[in-house]
Amino acid sequence: MLYHMRLALRHLLKRKLYSVVIIASLALGFACTNFLITFVISETQTDNFHPYSNNTYQLFSNDPFGDNGQIAYIPASTRDYIGQNFAEAKTICQVGILNNAEFVTANGSFRDVTAINVDDPFFSVFNFPLRAGSSAHALGSDKIVISKAKAQAWFSTEDVLDKLITLEVGDTSRVLKIAGILDDAPGNSHLHFDVVMHHSVLSNLWGGGASYIVMPAGSHTDSFVAKINKDSNCPGLLGPGSMRYSMAPLQDSYFNATNKMPFMRTRSQSFVTITALVCGLIMIMSSFNFINLLLLSIQARAKEAGVKKTLGISVLQMLNGALAEIFLYVSSAFVFALLLLWTGLPYFNTILETSLSWSHFTRLEILLTAALVVTILGVIAVIWSAIHQWRIPSVRLMKNARVQVSFNKTLFTLQFVISITLAICATTIIRQMNFLENEPLGFNRNIILLSTPGKHDAVTPAVLKQQLLQIPGIQQVALCNGHPISGNSIVRYDLEDDKFYTPYLFSGDEDYIRTLDLTLTEGKLPAAGSTDKLVNQKLVKYFNLKQPVGELIPGTKDRISGVVKDFTCVSFKEEIPPAIIATVATAPKLVVDFSGSDWTTLIPRIEAIWKTIYPADVFSYRLIQEDLLQKYKADIFFYKTIVSFSAISMLISCFGLFALSWAVASGKTKEIGIRKVLGARTEDILQLLTVTFVTRIAAAFILAAPVAYYLMQGWLENFVYRISLSIMLFVITAALVLVIAIITLSFQTIKAALTNPVEELKSE
Repeated sequence: MLYHMRLALRHLLKRKLYSVVIIASLALGFACTNFLITFVISETQTDNFHPYSNNTYQLFSNDPFGDNGQIAYIPASTRDYIGQNFAEAKTICQVGILNNAEFVTANGSFRDVTAINVDDPFFSVFNFPLRAGSSAHALGSDKIVISKAKAQAWFSTEDVLDKLITLEVGDTSRVLKIAGILDDAPGNSHLHFDVVMHHSVLSNLWGGGASYIVMPAGSHTDSFVAKINKDSNCPGLLGPGSMRYSMAPLQDSYFNATNKMPFMRTRSQSFVTITALVCGLIMIMSSFNFINLLLLSIQARAKEAGVKKTLGISVLQMLNGALAEIFLYVSSAFVFALLLLWTGLPYFNTILETSLSWSHFTRLEILLTAALVVTILGVIAVIWSAIHQWRIPSVRLMKNARVQVSFNKTLFTLQFVISITLAICATTIIRQMNFLENEPLGFNRNIILLSTPGKHDAVTPAVLKQQLLQIPGIQQVALCNGHPISGNSIVRYDLEDDKFYTPYLFSGDEDYIRTLDLTLTEGKLPAAGSTDKLVNQKLVKYFNLKQPVGELIPGTKDRISGVVKDFTCVSFKEEIPPAIIATVATAPKLVVDFSGSDWTTLIPRIEAIWKTIYPADVFSYRLIQEDLLQKYKADIFFYKTIVSFSAISMLISCFGLFALSWAVASGKTKEIGIRKVLGARTEDILQLLTVTFVTRIAAAFILAAPVAYYLMQGWLENFVYRISLSIMLFVITAALVLVIAIITLSFQTIKAALTNPVEELKSE
C-alpha cells in the first residue's frame, strides 16, 4: 500500500496545477457542505435543550384584526383561567415584553434593552442557565436577572450579583437587586432577551404575553384546545368566548411567522429548506467535479496503464493504485476544508446572524459525512474506469492515450445547470433587493427617528425639536408617535352588521405631513387641537366615499379634513391598508428630515444637542431605511445565502471547466498541430477548442432557465410590489456566465493556440 501511496503522490506532484484544482474544488465543496449541514442541524434543533421541550406547546389565538392568521399575544386573564379550569395544563408560563424601560447604574442610563416580564415557572420550563445566582430564587418583586453582556456594559464587570440597579418606566421608579447573571444558552432558542423580571415588579404594566403550556406526556392537544374553544366563559381580547385558540409544539415556535414580539427570533422554514437544498446542490457539484477531474487524470494515463498490463499487473493492483490516489486527494482536501471552516466561520455567522462556534464543527458524524459520500462516489468511478481500461487490450492503450471526455462532458453540463440556476436566482434577488431599497415609498426616505426618554415632561421634546431646526442640513422636524414603517399602530373600528375594519393609525404634530413629505390630494391639514383627521386614498376607495372631505370616518365620530396620496405602510410585502393620520400637540418621538445632506455628519451635531437636554440618557437613533430593511430580514438572509453560494457554485464549475479544457486541449494536440501546419489561424484554433464548451453551456442554460424562472416566480409572490422576470434578466445572466466561462477557458485555449506546431507534433 505504501508503494501505491508514493506513486499517487508522484502523480499529484507531476501536475501540480491540476492537482491544486482538484484539491481546491473538493475542499471548497467540503467546507460549504459542512457549514450548511451544521447550520441546518442547529436550526432544526432550536429549543430542544429545554427540559420539557417535547411536551411544551405555545398557545395562539385568532387575529382580532380580521386576518385569517394568528397572534401570539394571550391576555393574562386567559392564562389564569386556563390554569384554574383545565387540569390538562400541567404548567403554564407566560412571557411578556416591558417597553420603554430605562435602567440606571453608576455608569449611566441605558434604554437599548430587551426586557421581559415572566411568571413563576419561567426557569423551570425554560433551561436558561445562570452563571451566578440560583434560578429557584431569582424571580421576585424586588429582583432582576441580567445577561453577562449587560453586566459588563453597565458595571464594567460580570461580578454584579446582589448589586442594585434602578428601573424607570414613565413616572415609575424601582430599585432592584441583581439576583442572577444569565449564561450562554446551551442551544439555539427563539427567545432572546437581556433582562428577566417577575411580572410583580411592575404589576400595573402586566397584561399578558406569549403563553407556553407544559402538557402531560401522551396528551392529545387537539381535544384540549377544543375544550377551551367550547368554553363560552374563557376570557379573551374581544370578551368571553370570543376568541379561538390553537397550540403548536415549542420546537415550531422558531419557525412560526406569528411570533413577532421583540424578544422572539424567528426563521422561515422555507429558508432552512432552501439552505438544505443548496447544501445538496453544492455537494453534488463538488462530487461531480471530483469524479470528473479524477477520471480525466486516470484516462490521461492510459499509456501507463497499458505498460503496467503488459508487465503483468492485476486488476486488483490497478484498483489499489487508484484508491490510494482517491485517499490522497480526499484527505488533502479534508485538511484544507478545515482551514476554510476556521477562517470562514466569522463571515458565515455574520451572513446568517448565527452564533455557531468551532465546537459545532467537531462532531464526527458531520465531519465525515461529506468525505464519505465523495469517497464512495470516487471509488465507484474508479472501479468503472479501471474495469473499462482492463477490458481494452494493452496495445490499444499504449497506441492511443488520448483522453475520452464524453462522460465528463455530461457531468460538466449538469454542473453548469446548477450554477446557472443559482446565478439566475442570485441576479433576480439582487434586482428585487435593489427595488426594495430604491423604489419610492410615497413618503420621504431620508428620515432619522429619535425616541426621547419617557420619564421627562411633554414639553422637553418640543424644545429639542426647535434646537434641531437650527442645525444646517436639517430640513424639517416633527413630533410624532412613529412613522409608516415602525411605531405605527393598528386599530379596530366596529361597523354595522358585526362588520369591522382595521386601519393603520399615525399621529404627529402640525409639521408631520411636511416632514414625511406626504402629498395632500384634497382638503386641508387639520388645525391644531382639532379632532378632524387625514385619511389616505385607500380608505376612501375602501368605503367608496364620493366626497370624503367633511365626512365622518367610518366607525368613529371624527371627520375627514383631507386626503393624502397612498404611501407604503410596513413593507412592500403587504397591500397598502386604509390609514388615518391624527394631529397631536405633543409626542415622545421626533422624525428628522435630512434630505440633501449626509446623515453621518448630522448625527454628531444632533447628539450634542441631545446631551444638553438629556445629559443622563444614552443617545440613540434609527434611520427609516434601516427599519424598512429590518422588515425584509428573512429575505436578506436568503439573498446573502443564494448570492454567496451562487458564486461558490460558479467557482466549482470553473474548476471543472479549467480541467476539462486542459483534457480536451491535450487530446487534440496532434490535430491542432496538423491544422496549424495546414494554415489554420489562431482564431480557428480558439474556435475549435471553445465551441464545444460554449454549446454545452448554452444547453445548460436552456435547462436551467425554466427551473430558475419557476423558483423565482414563487419567491417573488411573497411581495405585493415586485420586479418582473423580464427576458433581459436572463440575457444578462447568460452573458455573465459566458464571459466567466470564456475567461476560464482562455488559459488553456490561448496556450494551445499559440504553441509551436512542431512541438505539438513532437509531443505525440
